Amino acid sequence: MKNKNIIKWIKPILNPKIINKLTIKTVNKKEIYNLNLIYKKKPCYTNILSFPCNSFINNNILLLGDLIICNEIIKKEAIKQKKKIKAHYAHIIIHGTLHLLGYKHNNIKNKKIMESIEIKTLNFLNFPNPYLF
Repeated sequence: MKNKNIIKWIKPILNPKIINKLTIKTVNKKEIYNLNLIYKKKPCYTNILSFPCNSFINNNILLLGDLIICNEIIKKEAIKQKKKIKAHYAHIIIHGTLHLLGYKHNNIKNKKIMESIEIKTLNFLNFPNPYLF
């Protein structure tokens, strides 16, 4: 995915008063599996991993953290769920960025909050609700 797309996708959920920095790395299935096992203690494949930092590196520059994505898994999921690949990428990048911002889906209340932000943001960007497939 192009940087300009990613910036467009996450801009609506970021604080406009500060400069937000994050890194995105793409890895293959084996790498994402190993990272998920080592750092999250989950022996399974995933489409994205988020590693929050949330540390100011200057007065108005916030280092959010790192996103690790697996293109192969995201593309397969999009095909399986009959979604446009670009829409699925937008959803997954927004989802991961929300994790960097501290959102979680570890219970029903948090899941509803996070999904609501995702749906509203994707709607604003003219993408469909990712949970209706």
